Amino acid sequence: MGDVPAMMQHMKCTEGGTFITYILKTMKALNSPLIQVFIRPLNKPLLILGDFPEANDLLVRRKDFDRSHTLGDLVKGLAPDHHIHLETGEAWKIQRHLVQDLMTPSFLHSIAAPVIYQHVIKTIDLWKAKSLVAAGRPWSVADDMNQMALDAVTAFAFGDEFYHSATQPGLHAIQHMSEETISTLQHLDPCEPIEFPKGRENYILQAIRELTKTVGEVQGSPSPALTWAVITRKAKIKKAIRIKEDFIIGRLKDGIFGFVFAGHETTSTTLCWSLKYLTDHPDAQSDLFSALKSAFPIALAERRNPTIQEITSTSVPYLDATMEETLRCCGTAPVVDRVAMHDTELLGHHIPKGTVVTCLVTGPGMMTPAFDIDISRRAPSSQAAIREGRQRAWDPQGISAFNPNRWIKRCNDEKGVKFDPTSGPQLAFGLGTRGCYGKRLVYLEMRIVLTLVLWNFELLKCPLNLSSYHSKLITTNEPMQTYVRLRQISPE
Repeated sequence: MGDVPAMMQHMKCTEGGTFITYILKTMKALNSPLIQVFIRPLNKPLLILGDFPEANDLLVRRKDFDRSHTLGDLVKGLAPDHHIHLETGEAWKIQRHLVQDLMTPSFLHSIAAPVIYQHVIKTIDLWKAKSLVAAGRPWSVADDMNQMALDAVTAFAFGDEFYHSATQPGLHAIQHMSEETISTLQHLDPCEPIEFPKGRENYILQAIRELTKTVGEVQGSPSPALTWAVITRKAKIKKAIRIKEDFIIGRLKDGIFGFVFAGHETTSTTLCWSLKYLTDHPDAQSDLFSALKSAFPIALAERRNPTIQEITSTSVPYLDATMEETLRCCGTAPVVDRVAMHDTELLGHHIPKGTVVTCLVTGPGMMTPAFDIDISRRAPSSQAAIREGRQRAWDPQGISAFNPNRWIKRCNDEKGVKFDPTSGPQLAFGLGTRGCYGKRLVYLEMRIVLTLVLWNFELLKCPLNLSSYHSKLITTNEPMQTYVRLRQISPE
């Protein structure tokens, strides 16, 4: 059983224990940036790399590693023909070419952004209705974020013809609550979270969410192919797949379904983390609110929301920094995998062909101090990058703290400050040719959501029992608790 018993014991006995916390604990115990973990019977071990300079070199410069099958195995039952399964070659290039225009700034800003904006505004309306009922009490926003992100990504993928909404049923249910029900909720303990009615979800959106959940069942399985064979024979999943296929045929293939599947889950998880960080760091929240007021003076004077054109065309350095710091800290996708295409070396160790190397997104050098590694153990290209000063590193002091200012640089022009994306290591979207294809869409959605949320609400502290930072690794690394207490505001 390899390391599985030890890992399961760690997760059982450690509050908030996950596969990632087990890996970090093992690395610390062995004092090594490269460890092997046996989690699949009769298979090669996973090699876990906890060092940004070498991960950067492996992902960007080295040709002896390529996209591994690990991530592809997780989604094979949902999108078997998606380009994520392909090695980097002509077939992969052809598939990527088919959808390349979807990530251009012109398409994102002129086509995708307006429909995303409309759905975010609907969520703002939902939260205004909920905050009036809650009267300062907390409630969970994880489902709201997931529904908003699902609405945004389906609008992006299908266009105006897709008129279904995951958010609207909940808004309708809140708006039609009886006075008696509202009164009952408002007499509950003010520290206890409120459970709101959800409304009835459209069957197509429900099918997409059901299929997304299946990835969590495959995550960590010693045999993904066998697990998929079992899952796809369940009556509920067979029905969801049939709905997905019936709807998609004639509209799009697996390449675009990949946006729907991956886009709403990863974005909603990241947004949940951002709300937690801003809630628990009121200084950062205040700085962001001030930056937004300075960036949109006309909207401020007219006492309205910034338009989508204003949001997409205005530089707000502190907003960029807040998004980047959220991505650095949260580890929505906690690892980036690559496979050795032939026998090679890594940090002085022999790596046989076919070995999967897993790079930690929030590991040493990212959220904890880096290991001290003799430069002679590094690959020649990694050594050259360090000698030439091309390698970034975070100051170990305060490295684990949420601090958007680490991405801000002072400048001598009239702007005063600028956002510097090269301030330090970042692995949230991977790096190199096989980095995350949809990262621009994620940044766009985060920009719209954070702008409108902070423009309309103050995020108040929640009770400690609802403010844990423990996570669960399902499809993504989700926070176990995402509660808010909202105070409506009017920027002045």
